[in-house]
Amino acid sequence: MARIGRPTLLGGTTHGPSVRWSNRERTLLLSGDHGEATLSAHRAKSFAQDEFCSFDSDRLPYTWQLDRHGPGHDHGWTFNGHAAADGWTSAEERLAGMLASWAEHMPVQAPGDWAGFKLWASRDWGHTMIVAFEPSETNREFHAAIQDRDHEQTPERAAEMRARGWQNVDEHRWWRTKLPETDPTAAAALARVVITDLRARGTTCPDEVTAWDISAGDDGELWVPGIRVDVHPRRGEHY
Repeated sequence: MARIGRPTLLGGTTHGPSVRWSNRERTLLLSGDHGEATLSAHRAKSFAQDEFCSFDSDRLPYTWQLDRHGPGHDHGWTFNGHAAADGWTSAEERLAGMLASWAEHMPVQAPGDWAGFKLWASRDWGHTMIVAFEPSETNREFHAAIQDRDHEQTPERAAEMRARGWQNVDEHRWWRTKLPETDPTAAAALARVVITDLRARGTTCPDEVTAWDISAGDDGELWVPGIRVDVHPRRGEHY
């Protein structure tokens, strides 16, 4: 970055970074996994076409991408939440992978910024669930919450909510779970809470779930094709 400036697009996969610098002719991609990092150069137009084909055939070249309108030219056409998972197990795994990628790569690529979204289920419309990664909340970086406003908060209800994985409730009937990023199982555990609660509220499949208000520090556009539920608004061409 000291030589060529900040990236055009930030991003990550479940196993490593996916950061790119672009002009109209070339795309420079920083990718990799826990074993190695790779810097590769590509013809911009054909690279964008290949990526589009990957999305169109349900292969994900990245699980999230953050457009902060960096320098250069964005050639991409992608989908945002383009295809729901084919079952709850897949949905839970994909969500866990995206949360883990945020925890590993967001503090490096966008230091200090949180990332999060809201979920609505069609059979429980109007009940907002919040899912977020907040690096400023030390030892509580992974966060999920839902307002249980339609139920009296009896001991029986508390036992039911805790059985789903929720930790505590406040005076406004918001149930929350907060987990530390230092726990390697935290992303999977938070994803399990989210999916368990959706199913307990009558949701029958991931197709009935919509993610919205997706953001990273309220700065730029955060695209999450790896979330594997429908997303509002949908994404077509990068702008």
